[in-house]
Amino acid sequence: MLNIVRIWILLSTLLVASGWILSALHQLNRLGYAAVLALAAIGMVFWFKKNKRPVKINFPQARNKFRRRFIRPAPLLFIILAVAAFAGGALYPSVNGDSNAYRIPRVLHWLGEGQWHWIHTGDLRMNIAGCGFEWLAAPLILFTHSYRVIFLINWISFLLLPGLIFSVFTRLGVRPRVAWWWMWLLSSGWCYVFQAETDINDSFAVIYALGSLDFALRARKSGRMGDWWLSLLCAALLTGTKQTSIPLVALWGIAVWPGFRPMWLRPKRTLSVIVIALMISALPLIVINLSHAGNWLGISREAKTSTWGWTNTTLDSPFWGIVGNTFCLTVQNLKPPVFPMAGAWNTAMQHFLQTPFGSHFTSFESFAWVDNGTRESNAGIGLGICLITVLSVVWARKFKSSPDVHIVRETGAMEWFLRMAPWGLLLLFMAKVGTYQNARQLAPYYVFLFPSLLVAPGQVRLVRQAVWQRLACAVMLVAVLLLISSRAHPLFPAQTFFGWLQEKYPQSKIAARLAVSYSTQSFVQTQMNCFQNDLPSSETNIGYYSTFNCVAEPGLWQPFGSRHVERILPGDSPAQLRLQSIRYIVVDEQALLDSKQTVAEWLQMYDAELVKEAAFMTQWEKPLRHLYLVRLR
Repeated sequence: MLNIVRIWILLSTLLVASGWILSALHQLNRLGYAAVLALAAIGMVFWFKKNKRPVKINFPQARNKFRRRFIRPAPLLFIILAVAAFAGGALYPSVNGDSNAYRIPRVLHWLGEGQWHWIHTGDLRMNIAGCGFEWLAAPLILFTHSYRVIFLINWISFLLLPGLIFSVFTRLGVRPRVAWWWMWLLSSGWCYVFQAETDINDSFAVIYALGSLDFALRARKSGRMGDWWLSLLCAALLTGTKQTSIPLVALWGIAVWPGFRPMWLRPKRTLSVIVIALMISALPLIVINLSHAGNWLGISREAKTSTWGWTNTTLDSPFWGIVGNTFCLTVQNLKPPVFPMAGAWNTAMQHFLQTPFGSHFTSFESFAWVDNGTRESNAGIGLGICLITVLSVVWARKFKSSPDVHIVRETGAMEWFLRMAPWGLLLLFMAKVGTYQNARQLAPYYVFLFPSLLVAPGQVRLVRQAVWQRLACAVMLVAVLLLISSRAHPLFPAQTFFGWLQEKYPQSKIAARLAVSYSTQSFVQTQMNCFQNDLPSSETNIGYYSTFNCVAEPGLWQPFGSRHVERILPGDSPAQLRLQSIRYIVVDEQALLDSKQTVAEWLQMYDAELVKEAAFMTQWEKPLRHLYLVRLR
């Protein structure tokens, strides 16, 4: 497993670095990636030849080892989760709002121009957000002409999660038996399970965070230069995923600081690795954001002038940020998987913000907002793991003085700091981040909070209790059931069943709501494909007048490689559009509302005519949302 982790880190490094390099050379295309992959393959051949490491696999032995390891209930449940996640990702395209609104489109814009570039758009996320996930996705989209396979990035990361958790936990003083149980249990956390079948980009960063700490601790013990360098690359990759993940690099800093000198035993190679690490880190994007926006986050200057509703989620007060996030994160992680009272709860929170005490939390994007269900865009570590964690901490105290409890391995001050530092980083996160989906964005942090709770001597005796083991497996089984019944990727004929239920009970609001809830796939796919038959194949440049929360753009790029989409802002004149050879434009109703225009006024302003109109349901009992296909005269 460790060799697979090394390969994944090196592959991630190659793809992120090549993305920036090919962009600088204006060769972000198939030929450029083919050259990079060919050079990488040649380098691997020479490396194996020089080190004389032939790959030998004893398949019968590997099969028997796999069978012995995964015949137990907890590993078996993890395998079921992995298979279900793969099936969900392979059977269904992405319907995630962020992915279709900016994550996939930004990659398509880069590939369309043959380089990374500052995109002409009102959605700042397309330019200022971390690029780590997108650089891994770019060659997949480029060579397959599809974004259906992007979920493999998260799925592979999910497979690596248990082994890395075990390795890091045992190095921080957690007993092997305890670490063994919790590596499976934590891997079934809802944020990891749901994201494993999608292209959302929070949980995959935990592999880089765990890898940076694991390889650093390995290097301290073995002195191997390769482990030092891999830890540095992991830390750099972590910073390039999301700005909210950057604080986790502090754990790597604690692990390497007392013994970083061995890295300079080979100064030339170390300097080369440092250069590569800077290239794959957040540094390139920080420099770009500073040059375009005057701020390393890229928000401050444009957020004040942007027409459409980018919400600056930097909190006004760190103190009230910690207080508010303590409440928000608790609510989001303890929310049951089905919460019919979400509407009433959200209304109550809106009223609370109008009170003198609630006014302290108005800088949050949507304070304590919750959804009526659990999915990849809102899931935290999960109610089950939260409850079993509290129960385990309390229950383990019963065995604290038991004579047959193993003595916890003595650890030094550094291990103690590494166990406690994540709680300080959690406070930093809560002081700064005010999004309504912060439980999801905390995915890379969760696993590091547990070693400090699991080093207690009583935990060794506790995990041997049959009742606790059944409870742990029950928590994992709930995750399996939730994944199978996912609204976006159901692994049963959901639309057929709930359609039949709605026909049988036409007056039932519950049946109607379930049918709408499980129609998420069809709603999103209809938006992306609604104008495919109305756009002439000769039109290679399509305009897109949209707010930052519309998901139709990926469909407008189809067929991939032969069509280009240009974002249109309110200040763009009709003459500019004609100079870009744009004749057909897809107009989002929400963008018209944000610009305080009617579709008739917009058509008159741009001297255009309406070709087709489409309406979509986005939420239960909400007004239909409209898209308009227009043609410039």
